Order: sequence, then C-alpha cells, then structure tokens
Amino acid sequence: MFDYKERIRQLRVGLEKKKCDAIITSFMPHVRYLTGFSGSNGLCIVTHAKVFFLTDFRYKEQIRNEISCSRSFITSGELIEKAAEEKLLRGCRRIGVEKEYLPLAQYLDLRRQFGSARFVPTVECVELLASVKSKDEISRVAKAVAITDGVFGEILKIVKPGISELDVSAEISYLHKRRGAEKDSFEPIVVSGPRSSLPHGRPSSKKIKRGELVTVDMGCFYNGYCSDLTRTVAVGKPSEEARKIYSIVLEAQQKAIDFARSGIGAKELDGVARGHIRSKGYGKYFGHGLGHGIGLQIHEFPRVSARSAHTLRSGNVITVEPGIYLPGKFGVRIEDDVVIREGMCEVLTKAPKSLIVV
Repeated sequence: MFDYKERIRQLRVGLEKKKCDAIITSFMPHVRYLTGFSGSNGLCIVTHAKVFFLTDFRYKEQIRNEISCSRSFITSGELIEKAAEEKLLRGCRRIGVEKEYLPLAQYLDLRRQFGSARFVPTVECVELLASVKSKDEISRVAKAVAITDGVFGEILKIVKPGISELDVSAEISYLHKRRGAEKDSFEPIVVSGPRSSLPHGRPSSKKIKRGELVTVDMGCFYNGYCSDLTRTVAVGKPSEEARKIYSIVLEAQQKAIDFARSGIGAKELDGVARGHIRSKGYGKYFGHGLGHGIGLQIHEFPRVSARSAHTLRSGNVITVEPGIYLPGKFGVRIEDDVVIREGMCEVLTKAPKSLIVV
C-alpha cells in the first residue's frame, strides 16, 4: 500500500511555502496520487487540516475500497458546487490551483462559488512529489515494463513483409491485455520505411516491405503505472547507412545511460546523447528531448531535454530515447525505462537492443 498520509504531509509543506491555505485538483492522475481513486471523475481538496474527496454516484461502491485519508462526498450535481455547499473551503483565503491542468470552465466555477478567495496558480507542486517514486511504485512500473518487453518479443514474430502497420499496432494492444495489462499507455506507434522518420507517426494501412526499418513505440498500464518502449528493427538486410545510423543512436543511448544518476541536471543528461549524435554530423536530425518521467502518466516530470531546468533525483523513473530521423529515408529510435539511483541508474527494460533483423 502507498503511504497517502505521507504524500499529503509533503504536499502541505509545499502549500506552506507557497502561503496557500489549500489546494484543489480535478486532474485525475493527481487525484489518484493523493487519494488512491482510479475513476474518471473526482475532485480533491487538501487543506492544512483535512482532505476532502468528491465524486458522483457511479463510484459510490468503488471508493469504499480505494479512498484513503479522505472524507468523501457523493453528488449528482457539479463537484465544485457540492464543495461550496458543504463549505469545504471555509476560512481558506489563498487556494492553490493547477494552472497546467485546470479547465477554464472549472476556474470560472471556482470564482463563482468562492469569489472571496484568491486563487494562486501552482506549478510543479504535486508533480515534483509524484516524480520521486517509492519502492512499490517502481515495482509497478517494472511489471508494466516486463509486460511490454514480452509483447515486443511476440511482435517480432509477426513483423514481416506484407503486414500493415495498423495490423501490428492492433496486435500490440491485444497482447498487452493478454499479458495482464489494463490498457495501452498510449496508441502504439508503428511506422515503416520512409514513415519511420516521423517521430510520432501514427500507424497507417501501409504494408511493411522487405529492406525497410520499422520503429515500434509502445507501452502499457499495470495497476495504474505505465511503461514506454521503443525499438527499431530491420525487415530483411538493412542498408549500410541504416546500420551506421542505428549504431550512432545506440551509442548515444548507452552513453546517456552510463552517465545517468541522481544530482545531475536533466539538461546535462540530454547533452550527453545529443553531443554524441552532433559529433557524428546528425545533430539537426535529433529534434526532440532525450526523455521524460513516467509513472501514473506516460509523460511526467522530470522532462529530460535541452531546455530542462530539473535536477535528477533518486527515485525518478525516466525514459532514455535518442533518435535520428532522416526525412524521406528512415528513422531510428531506441528507448528504455530507467530508475535514477545514487551514482548510477537501473535499466528496467530487458528487450534486446542490438539491431534485430527479422
């Protein structure tokens, strides 16, 4: 079980620093992080004295087994209206709201219901807490990673000339659930040949051809926590250029993994992989960040990019995913999930990384 009381305690420390009397969130990954609720509609209010949770009738039975450290309310109306009716923010003058996730309609409702309060935008409040994973959280991510590793092994059996990208994508989703996942953590990316130069290309009806590279990016949720894996494989004998690019990307990724540890800047880690790719003359073909945090969401803090201001901490779970994308030709990306530790990182992903020819 997760220690929700400790999470709330740490959040309250953050509220004190921001001189806030309370924080209110309806962003469901954060609601789940603070309360344990896994449904799709909820509101969490944390004051310095109490924790309140509100949802609708659909989850009346569910919350009996899930909610921790909260006084719960069920309503058939709007959650913010119910919070006002119950006077849950009585005495709160400065209320933190998550500007990154708060819809305008909800903000206007808050202003209407709690007009005398001042709403303070909070940034990286819950996010920073959630970015440092507990042992139990890491074990859930590791299980999700193991499921996806297994699916990749099965997918290699069907990636061949004549099968469409969409067919491979559908098989990934099916196999994830067959192996115990709740669902995909994002729509699987399967792009082949010239389309593999699209970093986030959606799978199409294009059929895979012999001699092409195929990039597969996939992940799943297990018990609320997710995985993220990318591999690029060759269908038939790859060209010398493809082998060269693959080797550069693999070297860049390994250099970053060897360098990753607590206390270094995320920007610095990005620079290790980016510098290697640039030194080989392909810097302009690596346009995205090196990675991102994963957990209850597929993209979490810390961001690992050339513009990141974050310092990596022990317990962060991040992706390391450099790539080179040559427009009109092909692309290569290799991605693993790693846990940041003191002095090193632990690689959770076990899928092979040498260039696989199927």
